Amino acid sequence: MDFRLLGPFEVWDEGEKIALPRRQERLLLAVLLLRRGETMTVAELIDLVWPEHPPANARGALQVYFSRLRKALPGVQIVGSSAGYGIEVPPDSVDVELFRADIRAAGKDPAAKSELLRQALERWRGPALADVTTEADRLRLTAGLEEERRTALEDRIEADLEAGREVADELATLVAEDPLRERLVVAWMTALYRAGRKQDALAAYTQLAARLADEHGLDPAPVLRRLHLAILRDDPALQQHRKPAAEETVPRELPVDISLLVGRDDLLADGAKVLTAGDRDQAAVFCLFGAAGVGKSAAATKLAHQVAAEFPDGQLFARLQDVNGEAVPARTLLGRMLRSLGVQPRSVPDETAERAAMFQELTADKAILVLLDDAIDAGIVTALLPTGPATAAIVTSRKQLSGLAAAAHEQVQPLDSATSQDLLTNLIGRHLRDQATLAEITAECVGLPLALRIVGSRLALSGDDALQTLAGALAEDDQRLDSLVAGDLAVRTSLNRSLTLADPVARQLLARLSLVGVTEFSSWVAAPLLDCDEPTGEHTFDRLVELGLVELVSGRRYRMHSLVRSYAGEQLAAAGDPDQPRGRYLDAVHRAVAIADQHLNHGMALALYLQVPEKLELPQVEAAVLKDPGGWLDESWPLVSAASRTAIAAGRVEQAAAFGLHLNGYFMMRGLDEVRIDLLEAIASALAETGPLELYVRIKIAVVPAYHPTAGELVQGGEKWLALAEQAGSLELQAHALFQISTGARHLGELDRDREVCLRALAILEQIDGPRSLRSTIMKNLGQNYDERYEYVESERWYRQAMALSPTGSYGQLMLMKLLSEVLLDQGKLDEAEQILTEALSGLQEMSNLYYAGQTICLLARVAFRRKQFAVGRDLLDKVRPLLPEQTDPQLEISIGYAEIDLAMESGAYGKGRRLRHDLIQLGIEQGDERLQNEMRYWLAADPRDPLNRG
Repeated sequence: MDFRLLGPFEVWDEGEKIALPRRQERLLLAVLLLRRGETMTVAELIDLVWPEHPPANARGALQVYFSRLRKALPGVQIVGSSAGYGIEVPPDSVDVELFRADIRAAGKDPAAKSELLRQALERWRGPALADVTTEADRLRLTAGLEEERRTALEDRIEADLEAGREVADELATLVAEDPLRERLVVAWMTALYRAGRKQDALAAYTQLAARLADEHGLDPAPVLRRLHLAILRDDPALQQHRKPAAEETVPRELPVDISLLVGRDDLLADGAKVLTAGDRDQAAVFCLFGAAGVGKSAAATKLAHQVAAEFPDGQLFARLQDVNGEAVPARTLLGRMLRSLGVQPRSVPDETAERAAMFQELTADKAILVLLDDAIDAGIVTALLPTGPATAAIVTSRKQLSGLAAAAHEQVQPLDSATSQDLLTNLIGRHLRDQATLAEITAECVGLPLALRIVGSRLALSGDDALQTLAGALAEDDQRLDSLVAGDLAVRTSLNRSLTLADPVARQLLARLSLVGVTEFSSWVAAPLLDCDEPTGEHTFDRLVELGLVELVSGRRYRMHSLVRSYAGEQLAAAGDPDQPRGRYLDAVHRAVAIADQHLNHGMALALYLQVPEKLELPQVEAAVLKDPGGWLDESWPLVSAASRTAIAAGRVEQAAAFGLHLNGYFMMRGLDEVRIDLLEAIASALAETGPLELYVRIKIAVVPAYHPTAGELVQGGEKWLALAEQAGSLELQAHALFQISTGARHLGELDRDREVCLRALAILEQIDGPRSLRSTIMKNLGQNYDERYEYVESERWYRQAMALSPTGSYGQLMLMKLLSEVLLDQGKLDEAEQILTEALSGLQEMSNLYYAGQTICLLARVAFRRKQFAVGRDLLDKVRPLLPEQTDPQLEISIGYAEIDLAMESGAYGKGRRLRHDLIQLGIEQGDERLQNEMRYWLAADPRDPLNRG
C-alpha cells in the first residue's frame, strides 16, 4: 500500500486508488502518517479536527473515525491506547519518507548530490496535503515539511553552483516567488556575478535591502552584506574600512537599537508623527504605557532611533527606576543630564528645583530628544522634560500618566499569536522540527515580547532538544516563571517592578486571585477574597488594571494571563496561610452556583438534597444569577469548575462534590460532556479516598450519561451503583440506579425486566416521597417501554403523567414532549404531534441544545412526509444533516434514518424503505442496540404501507 502526502492526499493499493470520502478520516490518517512512529495524544487530534468548536463527545468521535479507517484499510495497523493513536506502516510506503531518504543519500560530490536532490523534489506533486483541510490548517500541519522542501531546493541550487552549472534564470523565477528567502538571493547574486552580470547582482541586493527595511524594519543578513561587499571589491580601495569619526560633542545616549521589533509599525508611525510635528510652541511628548514585559522600552528605543536625525543637538536617556524597582530621585537624574549637556561638575546646582531650571534653560533653544524609561508618576517626569519647541520626549510607564495632560498617550498591547510566532521564529534563527510544541510555547508567552525573547534566546542555543522540557515547565504554574529567565532578562523581575507601585490592598488582591484558578473572571470575586463589599473590590481591580497586572475585558469582567497568575501564586505563598480568604471565596462560589442550578429548570434531581451556604453580602452577583442563571453559568462555569478543584486540593471534597452536582444539569443541557466527565471523575477520585460513600455514588451516577454508554454498560454499571447505594443506605440513589438499569434493559430488548425495574423504582420513591423530577424520568422510561411494545395508548398515558410531574419548560419536560409526539405520530395524530414538536423545538433552541433539536426537527419532517408534504420534509432534513458529522452518539443518525424511511414509504419507494430499515438493523448490530434491531425487523413485516405486507 502506498501513501502519497506530497500533493493531494492519495492512498493506493496494487495500482488502485482507495477512496476515503470523509474529510475527518482523511485528515486523521494523513497526520498519523506525517507523524509515523509516534503517538499523537487525543488532545492533539481533537485540536486538529476541531480547532475552534469541538463537539461535546470529541473523544468518542475520534473512536468512530478510527474504527471506519480500520475497516477501509484492513492491512494498515492503527494503534490506539490511553496515550493516543499511532500508525505502523513501512517507511518505503510513504512518499514523505522516500523524499527524506533521497536527501539523506545525497553525498558531497556536487553533480551527484544535485541529481539525488532533484529526484527527491520530483516526488512533490503540489502543496503537501493540498485537499485534506483548510489552507490555514494545512500550512500549520505542513510548515516543517514545506521547509524541508525549500531547504532541499536550496541545497540543490548550491550543488549546481558548485558543479559550475548555469542557474541564474531559474533563480530569478524562484526569488520572484519568495523574494525574502535570503539563501536564494545569495545564490542568485553569486550566479549573476559569475555570469558577468555584476550590476544585476548589486541590484538584487538593493531590492532585497529595501524590501526588508520597508516591510519588516530589518537589515539584510550578515552573509548577504559580506557578499555585497565582495562583489563591490573590483576597486581594491573599497576593501578598507573608514576610520572612526571624531568624538561627538553632543550627547548620543540612546540604548542600542532593537534589531528585531515586530507588530509595532502603527505605534511607531503614530509616535514619529507626534515627535516630528512642526508649528508647535512646546516640547512634543509621546507616552507609551502597558503591562510588564509587553515591550514598551523596546518600542520606545526603536522609535527614538528612527527620529534621532530630527534632533541634531543630541539624545538623552534616563531610566527612572533602579534595579530594585525603586524610583531614582529627580535630582540625581537631572544632574546626569546636565553633565551630558556639557555642564561642568562645579557648575551643577545642588537643589532639585535649580537643576530643573538650568535644564529647561539649556534645552529652550535646542533640538534635543529625551527618552525616559519606566516612569512611576507624572511628577518626576515633568521635572525631566525639555522645554523648547524643537525638543521632544518619549516616556514609558506601567500605567497611563494622566498628569501629563499635554502628552499623547498610547497603550502597548501584547502581540497577537501570529506575530508572536514570527518573532520567536526569527529570534531562534533556524527552523525547528516540532512546530506543534513550539506553538504551545508561544501561547504560554501570552504575547509578551520579553517572554518571547527569553524563550528565543534559550531555543537558539538548544533547538529541538529543549522544546519538550521547556513546554512542560511553561505549562506548570509553579515552574513557569523559573523557565522565563535568560541572563539578566526575567519576567519575574519585570513583574516585581510593577508590584512595587501597587498599594497593600491591591497587592493582597493580586496574590489571592491565584486562588480563582482561571484567566478570566468577574469583579465580584474580589469581595470574598478581600472580605469587603463588591464596589470596594471593583475599585481595587481598577488599581491593578492601571498597573497592567490585570486587564479589563468588558463591563465588570477582568483577565489575568497565566504569567501573572503564576506570579500571584508566588506572592500568595510568600504571604502565608490563605485558608480564610480561600474559604470565603469557595463559599461565595458555592452559593452562586447553587442559586443558578436551582433556577435553571433542567429537571434533574441529583443535586436536590444539597444545602446552600448562608446568604453572603454579594447582592450584585446574586442579582445577576437570578436574572439569567443560564447566561451566568455560560460565563462562569470554568470558574466554578476551577473552584471545585481548589476545594479538592484544600481537603474540602464534599464542597467540591456540591460544585460538580450543581454544574451537572447545566453541562447536560449544553452538551458539555468532556468537561462534565473531567470534573466529575476528578471529584469521584477524591471521594473514593475520603468518602462519604453516598456522595461518591451520587457523583458516579451523575457522570454516566456523559459517556453515552452501551446498553450492556448501563445495566452493568447500574447494578454496581445499586449495590453501593444499598450499602450507603440511600433509597433515593437506589431509584437512580434502577432507572439506569431499566434504560439499559430496554435497549437490550429486555422489556419485561425494564418494566419491573421501573415499577420497583417508583415504589421506592413513593415510600420516601422522592423527588418529582426523578419520578417523572422513571415514568418516561415506562412510556418508552410501552412504546416498544406498540401499546401506544398506555405509552401516551405514562408520558402524560411524567409531563405533569416535570417542571414546566424544563429540559426534562422538553424531552418528554419529543417522545410523546412520536407516539402521537405512530397513532396518526399528526396535528397534535406537530403542535407539541414545535413547542419543544423552540425550548431546545433557546437552550442551545442542537443535538436534541435536530432529533425534534427529524420528527417534524416525518409529520410532513405522512402528510405527503415531501418538499417541506426534505427542507427540514437538510437543516439537520450538517449536524451529523459532529455527533458520535448514533441517535441523530437513527432519527434521520426513520425520517428517510417515512419519505420512501409515503412516496412509494418501498424497496428503498426496506433497504433503509436493513441499514438501521446493521447499525443496531454494530452498536449492540437490540431495541433498534427488533423495531426495524417488526416494521419490515408489519408496515401496512409496504405492498409485501398487504393481504
